[in-house]
Amino acid sequence: MTTTPASPPTRATPPASPPAPPPTEAGLWDQQADDWAEIQEAQCTPLFEAALAALDLRPGSTVLDVGCGSGLALALAAARGAEVSGLDAAPELLRIARRRVPGAADLSTGTLDGLPYADRSFDVVMSFNALRYAADPVAAVAGFARKIRYGGAVCLGGWGEPDRCETTGFLFSVVAALPRPPQGSQGEAANTPAQIRSVMRRAGLEPVTTGEVACPFVYASVEAAWMALSSTGLLRFAIGHLGEPAVRALFDTAFAGSVRPDGTVRQENVFEYSIARVGAPSGT
Repeated sequence: MTTTPASPPTRATPPASPPAPPPTEAGLWDQQADDWAEIQEAQCTPLFEAALAALDLRPGSTVLDVGCGSGLALALAAARGAEVSGLDAAPELLRIARRRVPGAADLSTGTLDGLPYADRSFDVVMSFNALRYAADPVAAVAGFARKIRYGGAVCLGGWGEPDRCETTGFLFSVVAALPRPPQGSQGEAANTPAQIRSVMRRAGLEPVTTGEVACPFVYASVEAAWMALSSTGLLRFAIGHLGEPAVRALFDTAFAGSVRPDGTVRQENVFEYSIARVGAPSGT
């Protein structure tokens, strides 16, 4: 009598792994943190310097930078004698900030919505190019004001009006190519000077000092410009959705006329800052 060999046991097909969640805003900025710190952040040095000069920091002034990135503005404030602290959502950017500003009083991970500091802790709270990421910009700015000692200041800075910034044309083309804009790139986000000042007023702060600052974006080469701008959260988001070749094609089109005979790249941009003072409540 012959026997039929037993069939091997049937193995159940393992369930497919769920797709990886999309990177958070902090995760996007972490992807090329060194490129941001080494090339792109310095493009805003004139803005930082002008705002710090207008704030008239004194040695010992306590300063908090919300959305401090890799710490360049903090380093410039510390060089003026300020005691500095910073908050950012991106751990890799904070890693660089800790190296740049080893004497910082505090460098913590966090967002604009709910600062982990006691009220009336700082002389200045500043934030550059970050307010657009707040879930509720008005509530965020009101929260900034609560952290300031009476007589201190809130300073908000960022891009100037779009028609005065060459590079925004490229950024707008990227947003237009996306199926949906990422956080901070929506039309209603607090991006322009008019939008930022409106948010300040709705939070109970009246800007008393404003300034425009030329911030040309200057790069050693086209590749350096690409490395710098592709380190930003918007471009990391776009590359994840559209693929790098598609985003690079938009970049090449936007920057074709910005290459100088020596191979360097320059685009003209204007940034602005707004400063409001925080007074004691009437009757106190």
